[in-house]
Amino acid sequence: MYFADLLGTFAFCVTGIMGGIHHKIDVVGAFFLALATAMGGGIIRDMILGVESSTFNDPYHLTTVFIGVIFTYLFINKIKDRYQVFICLDALGLAVFTVIGVEKAILLEVHFLGAILAGTLTATGGGVIRDTLVGEIPFIFHKEIYAASSLLGGIMFYLVHEFNLMPLSLNISLSAALIFVIRLWGYKNNVQMPRFRR
Repeated sequence: MYFADLLGTFAFCVTGIMGGIHHKIDVVGAFFLALATAMGGGIIRDMILGVESSTFNDPYHLTTVFIGVIFTYLFINKIKDRYQVFICLDALGLAVFTVIGVEKAILLEVHFLGAILAGTLTATGGGVIRDTLVGEIPFIFHKEIYAASSLLGGIMFYLVHEFNLMPLSLNISLSAALIFVIRLWGYKNNVQMPRFRR
């Protein structure tokens, strides 16, 4: 799970920068956007759950952010030309952080709804912070089935875990895969959630 956490951190670093790059941010701005996107959701989750956040106590997470910023700076043109890579990285981060958030809530004995919301907040909170910082309506509020895929995967993980239907490692893999697939399916088919009409 720890490696998956670092992988999700790296993925969201790249997508965090890509989400704000058309605002002509500099390298320092890119670092803060990457940091907010990759770690913002987890920090908010820990604050709500009332536990100490490990974000700034673990040097490997911050190192991963630095690596993500450098990687994106070096290969920005190739990433921009391959938007599918951006979507896949985003789906990966969404999947990994949802499962991490739900599992942490379960360990703290949070009830069903709280655990699912903790997972979704972990996965989407950073993106909301990023979009707010660059002055845009957060992506999850109006595009595709982004948060919905996180909710569905989180529900699957929680139920499988509670009823002990399979080993934890397999549950993590399958729940994350479900989120990943739904996110990509929603993007490919432009599936939208119902909207309020005036």
